[in-house]
Amino acid sequence: MNTAYENASLRRPRPELLEPTHTAGRGNALDSVMSRMPSFNTVSVATDCAKHGKQRWQVTEAVANTGNVQCQKCQWEHDAQQEQLQYLKGSLLASLDIPSEHINADFSQWTVGGDDQTRARIAKIINFAKHYAANYRKGHANILLTGNTGTGKTKLACLIVNEIVRQRYYAQMTVAFKRSGQIQHEIKATWDKTSSDSAATYIERLSRSTALIIDEVGEGDTSAVDKWADKDREQLSAIIDRRYQLRLPTIITTNMTEKEFYDHMGDRASDRLRQNIVQIPCVWPSYRVLTGRVRTL
Repeated sequence: MNTAYENASLRRPRPELLEPTHTAGRGNALDSVMSRMPSFNTVSVATDCAKHGKQRWQVTEAVANTGNVQCQKCQWEHDAQQEQLQYLKGSLLASLDIPSEHINADFSQWTVGGDDQTRARIAKIINFAKHYAANYRKGHANILLTGNTGTGKTKLACLIVNEIVRQRYYAQMTVAFKRSGQIQHEIKATWDKTSSDSAATYIERLSRSTALIIDEVGEGDTSAVDKWADKDREQLSAIIDRRYQLRLPTIITTNMTEKEFYDHMGDRASDRLRQNIVQIPCVWPSYRVLTGRVRTL
């Protein structure tokens, strides 16, 4: 006796649970809808694919009449690859080590008020950022975002990187977001005997990131002692120099003015950055103030 079949039969729902109790007129309504739907006559069409050989497919007459019937196995494989690509792209976007409020965000979520001139300039910056991301590649320009605290420099940098992932994703793509002070802290951590990393390995790994944001340059990224401050700047300069060699752009944010920033970085790094850079002074009102929610009780 087929016990599995018996058990399945015992679990079968009662007939009255399979359909709604009130079905009057439903059949007529369905027939009416079906009668208005166009009918599609199908024909058999042959394809001769270099990969899958000769095949026959049932397609609608409209498709057959185009004379451009493709191997359906190729199409299925292409669709599966695109689905996998979208999955991997979404996974990378969701796992980026950027501030949580910017994960998966896009340019529609970045707006700043102000007068007509300010809004026009912001629209110009957004258009540039979209074009930059869509064409991102080796040899692309660096970006320097300067301005006071709260103007949205970090947010804009993250939105650009998100768009780079959406537009230019490939399987080995890597994205890094590091505050400048964090870089110095992590390099110094490699000096510990128990560290499995070395400063050189850390710098090389960060330098090879497909896209790199160095955030808040000048904020706690140098020692108070001049000798060690120079060493800290050398570490940051080493990353800029290595990315220059690899022709990889860097996106940088700072609260400094452009002159203060280049003085802070030193001649070597500044020279390499300025060879190909887009400078964006963020001089509008505080993004946090304009978009924040403040209540007084």
